[in-house]
Amino acid sequence: MKKILLIVTLTFALILTGCLPENTSTVDDNTVRTALSEEELADLIESLIPEQNVDTTYDLSSFQTAVEDMVEGARKGVVGISAFNDVSGGTGSGVIYKKEGNLHYVVTNHHVIEGATDISVIYEENGLLFEIKDDFIVLLGSDPTTDLAVLTFNSTEDFAVIPIADSYEVVLGEFVFAIGNPLGFDYYGTVTMGVISGLSRYVNNPNDDFDATLLQHDAAISPGNSGGALLNLNGELIGINNMKIVDQDVSNIGFAIPSNTVKRIVADLEDDGVITRPYLGISTFAQVNICGTTVGVCVDVIEGGAADNAGLETGDTIIGYKTLDMNEYMVINNFNDLKEAILNSKVGDTVVIKYIRDGEEKESLETVLGVHPDD
Repeated sequence: MKKILLIVTLTFALILTGCLPENTSTVDDNTVRTALSEEELADLIESLIPEQNVDTTYDLSSFQTAVEDMVEGARKGVVGISAFNDVSGGTGSGVIYKKEGNLHYVVTNHHVIEGATDISVIYEENGLLFEIKDDFIVLLGSDPTTDLAVLTFNSTEDFAVIPIADSYEVVLGEFVFAIGNPLGFDYYGTVTMGVISGLSRYVNNPNDDFDATLLQHDAAISPGNSGGALLNLNGELIGINNMKIVDQDVSNIGFAIPSNTVKRIVADLEDDGVITRPYLGISTFAQVNICGTTVGVCVDVIEGGAADNAGLETGDTIIGYKTLDMNEYMVINNFNDLKEAILNSKVGDTVVIKYIRDGEEKESLETVLGVHPDD
């Protein structure tokens, strides 16, 4: 770098001194000086080189402080769930997302409370564990399709409420933090850290009813973390941890239900305890586009569905989706993107579809999402 700087300095010196009058002795005090010293030229050149202005220092102490502050507040909003019946049971985690007076609303996994006849909420104070018994707990409802459940409990304890973020704003590589109760309550409130590895993963398990897209991350989770929080650096909920890949050849491939899905499902469960899924009225191959495009979802349109009413035809490729309260289209790159967009809408929403037909980009008519025929 110094050699380059010297060459450039000499070049500048030749150019600038070449502008001097031939007889410099005749230059008076009022003449503007055009010659620079070698040191001044070096300073000028360094100021003009872009990479010299890039600040590559990182304030790790501020990051550390931010994490500590976030964890201190968020741990008070994650509780333990104990769920048993006459023959079996287990433990998990839950997230307090709302409270009204002494009434607290908790979201957890359906599989944590499924079949339970006795549910308790466990919390920690000063390193001691306390229990809120079943008599003070109401299960509002649960949904096996998204693996979510909502319960309420009454308590005068000072629990935190964890705000719910917009999971559409989550990006690959973003730092995330899992808080939960792995392996029971001996490790209550365990915090692990990782990054986001996937934004709309689909994990097919033929042995259950789960059918939703997931965030993938590598924050370590274990049995008991189910129903616990996946948080961003601001302490906002971006997902509910619900599963991981268990294999001797695999490490830290975990998944969380995106917060936008959580928001829609808990609203339905609070309302009447029943989930009604929205229905666009299309079918497609999940991982193959047979319409000849490298992006989007090539569809078969089902007669009488919302897509049919919007003017879509079989062979169209959906590339964008929005409800009337959205300013911009959600980009639909693949089936998982479309599946999540529909799942995060609700029955009765008016939507508009952007699609490709015969190589031309088009916008659909407004159409209203109906009720899924299986509901």
